[in-house]
Amino acid sequence: MIGLFIGSFNPPTLAHLQICLSLKKMFSKIIFIPVNTKEKKLVSMYHRINMLKIYTKKYSFLEVDNIMENYSYFDYRILDLLKRKYHNVKVIVGSDILNNLKNFDNKKYLISNYEFIVITRDSFDAEKIINNYYGDYKKNFIVHQYTSDISSTKVREYIKNKMDTKKFLDMEIDFYIRENQLYF
Repeated sequence: MIGLFIGSFNPPTLAHLQICLSLKKMFSKIIFIPVNTKEKKLVSMYHRINMLKIYTKKYSFLEVDNIMENYSYFDYRILDLLKRKYHNVKVIVGSDILNNLKNFDNKKYLISNYEFIVITRDSFDAEKIINNYYGDYKKNFIVHQYTSDISSTKVREYIKNKMDTKKFLDMEIDFYIRENQLYF
């Protein structure tokens, strides 16, 4: 089973890594799929992929896929391409993305054709979202409880304010961000 971990990873934090480590027993491989959307202000895909590669060179069960370099949106067609490439997949998303799934084109197709591992986030009640919007497809959702005070938003704020980020980031990613003057 392959896990497709979809997110902005802007930047990839220790929380992203800890989530992967906590899911390792479920998957033979977890593949980071950084999104490329105009809706969020993201550093370039090039830099986010390079930062994710720091994790993939340290952990053999992690990979990064750059499929989104060619797309400015994320929808069911991207997942279909990834499923053809990797075959037996489950989609790993934060409960914030789960909350936005209801706005996707072809949401019914997505939730009926894919299984989702939903990572809990403090501000989104994953169980409530599933019950309210996806009740007929509950079996396609597994809620993975994860608690952390680390978020990419917090890291960017710390960097912007010249605060220490070492407890939130891998040392090499912290160095990469500073060397490339990202998020300042």
